[in-house]
Amino acid sequence: MNNHSPWVHTIFEPDTETAQYVVTDLETREAYIIDPVLDYDPFGGTVQGMMAEKILKFVQQHQLNVTKIIDTHVHADHLTAAHYLKQKLEMKVSVPEFWMGNKVTAVQDVFTKKYNFKYQELKPAGELFDRLVQEGDTWTLGNNIQCSVLSTPGHTPACSSYRIGDAAFVGDTLFMPDIGTARCDFPGGSTEQMYNSVQKMYKSWPDDTRIYVGHDYPPANSNRQYDVMTTLGAHKRFNKMISESATPESYHKLRSERDAALKAPRLIHPSLQVNEYLSNRICFENYTDS
Repeated sequence: MNNHSPWVHTIFEPDTETAQYVVTDLETREAYIIDPVLDYDPFGGTVQGMMAEKILKFVQQHQLNVTKIIDTHVHADHLTAAHYLKQKLEMKVSVPEFWMGNKVTAVQDVFTKKYNFKYQELKPAGELFDRLVQEGDTWTLGNNIQCSVLSTPGHTPACSSYRIGDAAFVGDTLFMPDIGTARCDFPGGSTEQMYNSVQKMYKSWPDDTRIYVGHDYPPANSNRQYDVMTTLGAHKRFNKMISESATPESYHKLRSERDAALKAPRLIHPSLQVNEYLSNRICFENYTDS
């Protein structure tokens, strides 16, 4: 109904099993980049832009005009390439905005203290981002693709999910139905909030909404390959942790038991420190493209 379907191109980063997306209105060639990843070598402590360069090559190949780079939340398992891409694109024709959910300030407040950042270094009031979005914000991609945002805390307080036409990008909220959801045991995480966030998606969006997840971790007892998209209706029926009929109590039990068995993400400390510290260019002086 006068709401075009965007072209969604996935570039999967296998080291952290992260799905990066380029979302495009084919009519105008306007595009968004969602959840891009920087390559990080934890042994050498070096940062490279090989994966981000793949995104830039795709953008150039299809002559896209990137107007927004969106992180669905502050990532704890990989370094964001948002700043790298913004710098690279600004040197060409585009001047994209870096967007984040407005509750990022709560996450910044926690980790400012944890990592002993000074206020003037981190600026934990949202100054690092071009725009802080909040639930209820609406806009368009191109001329006709209607966009909106839901606040979906649970994994972190700052998680937001973006509906762009008939496609929704939910970051680390929902995973594929045979996995369930993301963990809720990080600082500020909450099974109660996650349950409410997912049920809000179920009530707010049509069943045929394409749900694009932030990661995929195929179960060990499964023969399936990496996959990053299914419909909201499939989640309502088949999500192993939080189907439409799940109760808050059943979800809390499943998620809490799973979280108790998980280790911290391998790159949690470099990820949080770099992703929190985007305003200070010193962190990015040693970027290389390959």
